[in-house]
Amino acid sequence: MEYFVFGSRMTAAADICCDVSMMQVLWKQFCFGCGSLDVTEGSPLTVVVGDEPIPALPEGKEFAVSVSEKGAAVIGADMGGLMRGYFTLLMRVTYTSLTEGEEAFTLPCGSWTSEYTIGRRMIHFCIFPENDLYFMKKCIRLAGLCQFTHVALEFWGTLQFRCMKELAWEKSFTQEEAGELVAEIRALGMEPIPMFNQLGHASGARACYGKHVVLDQNPRLQEYFTPDGWAWDIRQEKVRDLLRNVRAELYEIFGDCEYMLIGCDEAYYIFKSPELRALMPAFLRDLTCEVAAEGRRPMIWRDVFVERGKYTNCYGSGRPVEMAEIFRTIHPSSVIIDWQYNVKEGQVASSLDLNKTGFDIIGAPWLTPANIAAHIDTVREGNLFGLMLTTWHTLQSQMSGILFCAHKYGASTFPWSPNSSDRMEIAALMRRVSFEGNSYADSGWSKEQIEY
Repeated sequence: MEYFVFGSRMTAAADICCDVSMMQVLWKQFCFGCGSLDVTEGSPLTVVVGDEPIPALPEGKEFAVSVSEKGAAVIGADMGGLMRGYFTLLMRVTYTSLTEGEEAFTLPCGSWTSEYTIGRRMIHFCIFPENDLYFMKKCIRLAGLCQFTHVALEFWGTLQFRCMKELAWEKSFTQEEAGELVAEIRALGMEPIPMFNQLGHASGARACYGKHVVLDQNPRLQEYFTPDGWAWDIRQEKVRDLLRNVRAELYEIFGDCEYMLIGCDEAYYIFKSPELRALMPAFLRDLTCEVAAEGRRPMIWRDVFVERGKYTNCYGSGRPVEMAEIFRTIHPSSVIIDWQYNVKEGQVASSLDLNKTGFDIIGAPWLTPANIAAHIDTVREGNLFGLMLTTWHTLQSQMSGILFCAHKYGASTFPWSPNSSDRMEIAALMRRVSFEGNSYADSGWSKEQIEY
């Protein structure tokens, strides 16, 4: 096999609109910490190292990469495609010497294009009090290398809001720190999606531990919630005002983006209260129309859009008459996300039926391989709008599910990947996104090896 051979210091001509510092630090990391890249201005949506001609971009492809003995070149359909092509190139870097002063690296000659079977590839990260800023940055960087196109961030009582200080626990992320996460997403060629649950999950904490970010700090604010504290009291105009203010602050942090994920799942008290449930269709109508007027497409978890008991392995809490009204009155730009975690084989029937409603539908698995495979097959074969991998509280224990998902939808990977396992490969990727270096606790994806 022929190779492009290069040393520790290289120069690239690149689109100056890309994040040059991100390209440089990734080059260093994929050169095992001992490579540097100087960047000069190049042609739009390209990166060229050496004298390699820019390849043609086939129709429908996100990127094309070519390598010869003279150099390497990448072209993208857009900035995201360019970055994903760049990642594909970097994954092929290997070394012949890492001895100080004698560093030498190679890239195999050849050409590659994107082979994704799904266009919109999204991932949803929850940020709990146990997650620090560095860990979340590494997760976002990992999502970039796994070639997701969108990242949704949901702060579980971990983001400081001006409109109500009790929405955050002590020592939560500042808005400036949240902005750092958004900047990481954009630098890697992905689009950020802000999330705040605006119906259920109002406690900002997992139900199994009984915490409530607002009421445990200030019981006087009970009037914002249902009596059990789990859902927002949608009868109250002050609740709607608060949600508007929350969204406004998120827009400041996230900047110009296409979507706003408003949640609206698992609102158990509302679902069981005749009075509140009767108000829910109008609430969802008003909420989605407000979000659309704010310039974002509302994204909604699918609970009230799937009829309860209709499908064997698919959860839903909708009622036929209620569903008809909601489908008729919510804003037409709304995107429905069908999270179904019990489908482990075949296709997801609820997603296929939802796809007939005229709304854009996204399939959403959790981190188990069989569930991921079922959703990806459904999205691809049913021509759904996209996929959103959800990670919830099991991210650290099921981190390899992210890589399984990436492999399943056709992401580029290391040439040695078939000889390894998802856990070993994702550990290798984690090392490459540990830009700031690692202590024992920061290395890998868990602070400890032994659970007490």
